[in-house]
Parts: sequence; C-alpha cells; structure tokens
Amino acid sequence: MNNSYNPQSMHAERTARIRRTALYTAVAFVLGAVISPRIQITWKSPFSHADPALVEPGKQHPTSPSEIYVHAASIGSKSVVNIDTLKRAHANPFDEFFYGGGNRVQSSEGSGVIINTTGDILTNEHVVGAVNEEGKTIKVTLNDGTGRSFTGRVIGADHVTDVALVHIDATNLPAARMGTVKGLIPGQMAVAIGNPLGYRFTVTHGVVSALGRPINDEQEGRIYENLIQTDCAINPGNSGGALVNIDGEVIGINTIVASQAQGIGFAIPVDTALNVAAELKRFGRVKRPWLGMVVITNTREIASSNGLPDAAGVIAVRFARDGAGASAGIHQGDIITKINGKSVQTAEDYKALEKTLKIGQTVSVDLLRENNKMTGKMTVGEAP
Repeated sequence: MNNSYNPQSMHAERTARIRRTALYTAVAFVLGAVISPRIQITWKSPFSHADPALVEPGKQHPTSPSEIYVHAASIGSKSVVNIDTLKRAHANPFDEFFYGGGNRVQSSEGSGVIINTTGDILTNEHVVGAVNEEGKTIKVTLNDGTGRSFTGRVIGADHVTDVALVHIDATNLPAARMGTVKGLIPGQMAVAIGNPLGYRFTVTHGVVSALGRPINDEQEGRIYENLIQTDCAINPGNSGGALVNIDGEVIGINTIVASQAQGIGFAIPVDTALNVAAELKRFGRVKRPWLGMVVITNTREIASSNGLPDAAGVIAVRFARDGAGASAGIHQGDIITKINGKSVQTAEDYKALEKTLKIGQTVSVDLLRENNKMTGKMTVGEAP
C-alpha cells in the first residue's frame, strides 16, 4: 500500500471536481431557461368555496334574510328616475365683456319618483323650476336596466311646498308603492334612493330621526313647515328622490340637507307631496285660502308706541286690493282677536288658521278699533 502524500495529485483531483460542478450548473441553467416557460404552477386556496366563473358583474345573487335594506332598495329603486335640467340663460354684462356674450347653459341634476304607470313623476320645484320656463329642457332617465330616457314637461310646480309634477310620454312604468307618515315614529329604519353628485341610483340607509321639523331656507326664500328628518346620507342630486320604509314604500321626497352638520337630511312627507301633486295635475297650481292681509303680533311696546289697545291679537298693517280684509272694511291698525270664533293671539296663529279655511267660505271676525269691540264677516279669497 502506498501511503505517501502527493501534493500534485491532490491538486489535480480538486481542480477536476470544480470543473465538473461548474459544468453541471451551466447545463442546469440552460435546461431551466428552455423548460421553465412551459411550467405552470397553480395555487388553490383551501378557503375558496366559490367558482370564479359564477361571479359575474350584473348578475343578482341570493341575499340573506337579514339584509333588510336590500329588500327595501330593490322595491323602491325601480320607481326612482334621474332628472337632468338644462336652462339657457342670457349672458349678463360681465360675461358679454369678458367672454363675448351669447347664451349660457346652466345644468342641474336631481331625482324623481314615478307615481303612476302613465308617466307622472314627483320631484322638487327647485329641481325642475317653474312651468313653461323659457329655454328649459328636462331629460328623465329610467332605472329599468335599459337606460331609456324621455323628455319631460313640468305640469305644475309649487314654490311654497317645493313640490313639482313632471310628465313623460310613456306607459307601463314601474309606479312606486306609496306609504304614509301616519303612524311613523323616530327610530324606524329608512332608505334614501337618488342620484347624488351624478352617481346615479345610489342607495343609503339610516333611520327616521324626527318628524314635523320646520326649516327656513333663506337662500330659496321658502319655509318648510313639516319635514321628516333622517340620517340617511343625502347630497346634492338626491333632491326629488325617494325616502322609503323597510317595505320599500315611499314615505317622503328627499329635499334638503343641513350643510353645516353631518347626518341631518330632510324629506317632504309623501302625504303632503301627493296632495300637492293632485292639485297641480288638476289646476296646474295649488289653490290656497287667503284673507288678503298682512298682520303682525300686537305687543305692549307696539301698542304703547302706536296708541293702540294693549290687547292680545294681531294688527292689520297692509291689505291687498279687493282682498277679503279690504272688502270687509277692516282698517289699518285694527286688532283682530278672533276669526270664526277661534282666538288669534299671534301672527303664527293667524297664518295657521288661514290655512284651514276654504276658498269662498264666509267667516266671522272679531276686532278692536281703538277701544271699540266690533264684529264683521269676510269671504275667504284665493291666494294669487
């Protein structure tokens, strides 16, 4: 046995081993470059139970019975429409100077609710404007999956209640299910449907927050007397859309939002909106009883400074020509204390009582002229 150590032999063997390793690595790299593009690795999650092929956009899928808002929205949304209003306005002197004049086009977007199958649509007066407004075009788009659009015309619009009635020439339309505010209580669930900020047919949910809210809209010069308050998210474009209950029945027409707050929106009670719509369809306007007088509440200070009796009542300060007050011989400075036997102590009492009268009705009026008690009669007129 030869046990002698040979450095040259050991070096030669190590060099040969390194060369073989390098050769194998190069071959493996070349083979990998050729083969790897043809290799496909599929990962399958053990938690995936749905076939991706079954999840297709636009296809409705079963919902849980606990998803109650889905039920309400699926019923209510079919009758909600998008309303685009275009108005041509004459350029003002500023535009004429800087932009060369010409007409300008003002556009706005809102919502509406189909109330019958023959083409009548409820919306807000501030969405569509007045009847027969020059240079105005109204486009109504349905939420029926087809994107059908129609030209709408304003049948009537009431500034006081902010309710308008629009008609489109179409039939077999999906009319809304109508509910009522009678029996409605704060805390009941609600869904708002409309077209906020151009995002068509948007659904938000919340509750009825309060009832009978009076709101003074100084910008529009309008006082809403009896609104539903809700925390459903409402934004510009929701106006005229539906506020529905959990059964998909319309309980209100979404109208305004408190811009300085979060989660405070308001809707016109559907009972009010439908009553106004009936008047608009019949007469083209809302007929209101009117006594033809402007009154203010009598106070101790006013009575003292004007030499009037210190008595509870309202002071007649202005009269409409041929109005009920002027025709009955009431004078400026007379203090009205009763109408039809009902006490009138403030201007608010007077306005509330005036609304309950009927056009053509004869009513009694009790008043003080200086210190003399007088009684007369008035025939209720119609507001202009």
